[in-house]
Amino acid sequence: MSSLRAYLFLVALGLSLLGLVMIYSATYRYHGTGFLIQRLVHLAAGLVVFAAASRVRYTVWRRYAPALYVVVLLSLILVLVPGIGTEIGGARRWFVVGPVSLQPAEFAKIAAVLVLSCALGRLPRGCGLPPKPLLMVGALFVLVLVEPDFGTSVVLLAGVAGALWASEVRTRDLVLSGIGTFAALVVVMLLAPYRRERFLTFLDPWAVADGSGYQVVQSMTAIKAGGLFGAGAGAGGQGPYVPQIGTDMIFALIGEELGLLGMVGVIAAFGFIALAGLKIALGAPSVMARCVAAGLTTVLTVQAVFNVGAAMVVLPLTGMTLPFVSHGGSSLLVCFAAVGILYRISEDSERAREITPRTSRGSANVATNTTADLDRRRRHGRARHPRPVRGG
Repeated sequence: MSSLRAYLFLVALGLSLLGLVMIYSATYRYHGTGFLIQRLVHLAAGLVVFAAASRVRYTVWRRYAPALYVVVLLSLILVLVPGIGTEIGGARRWFVVGPVSLQPAEFAKIAAVLVLSCALGRLPRGCGLPPKPLLMVGALFVLVLVEPDFGTSVVLLAGVAGALWASEVRTRDLVLSGIGTFAALVVVMLLAPYRRERFLTFLDPWAVADGSGYQVVQSMTAIKAGGLFGAGAGAGGQGPYVPQIGTDMIFALIGEELGLLGMVGVIAAFGFIALAGLKIALGAPSVMARCVAAGLTTVLTVQAVFNVGAAMVVLPLTGMTLPFVSHGGSSLLVCFAAVGILYRISEDSERAREITPRTSRGSANVATNTTADLDRRRRHGRARHPRPVRGG
C-alpha cells in the first residue's frame, strides 16, 4: 500500500509537470513566460497543500469539516455580490485581488465530500439517507449552479454520489435518489438556453461549425493533426485556433503536440488514479474514511472524464478543467489536497493493519482501545470499532 500511495503522488505530480509544459506551449506566443511563472507558483502552492493534507489524520476532519463548510458557503454567497465577486464572461465565480484569483466553487467539491462523509460515518448500517447533511450539500450545489457553473456543480454531485456509494445507506434509497438527481440535472441542463445549445451542438457540431460548434470542431481538428506521435511540444499549429486551449480544451493541445500516444498516456494516468483511489477506499479503516476516499476519487475521475470527453466530442462541453493539467490555481490546490487526503487514508489503513496482528496476541482490552483510537465515532457515549468494508 505504501508503494501505491507513493505512485499516486508521483502520477499526480507527473500530470502537473505535463500541465506546466502544455500551458507554456499554449500561452508563450502572446504572453511570454507570464503564465509559466504563474503556473510554477500554483504548483509550489499545490505541493505545500499536499504536504499539509497528508499530515492530517483523517479522523481530524471531523473537527475541521464543519468550519471548512461554513467558510466555503460564505465564500459562495459573497462571490455573487457585485463589487466583491468578479464577473467574467457572464459568470460570477472569482475573487480577484491584483494578480491573485480564487474560485470558491472548486473548494466546494472537497467541502461537500468531507462534511457528508463525516455524517455518513456515524450512521448505523442499513439506514436511510441523512437529510440534514444532504441539505447542506444541496446548498453548495445551488450556489455553484447560480454562478452559473454547471460543470462544477455536476462534479460536486458526483463526489457526493461516490461518498454515498461507499456508505452503508440502504441500496434502495441510493438508487431512487440517483435516478431523481439525474432527472433533475437533465431538466436543469435543458432549461437554460446556453446549456441546451451546448447539448444540441454536441449532437451535430459540424452543422454550427462557425458558431456554437466552433470550439469543439477546432478541438477535433487539432487532435487529428497530431496523428500518432504529435508535432512536438510548442510546435502545434492548430492550438491558437482552439478557444480556452489552456483550460477547458488543453487535452486537444496534448493530442496535437503529443499525438495519440500522449493522449493514451494521460488517460492511463487518470485510470491509475481512479483504481488507486478505489483500492484505498476499499482498504480504508472505517466507513468515514471509505466515504471520503471514494468521494474524492470520484471527483477527480469524473472531472477528467468530462474534460477528455468534451475535447474528443464524445460528451457535451461542460467547461470543466482537466485535473492537475489545466491552468487554474484553485483547481490545482484542490486536486493536490484530494491526493494528500487519499495519501493519509492509505497510510492510516496500513497502520491499522499493522496494529491488529500485534494486539490480537495481547489482551482483548488493548486491541479494543487501539482500534477505537483509529476513528473516534462517538455514539451513545462510547467509541465504536471501525466497521469493515461492505462485502469484504
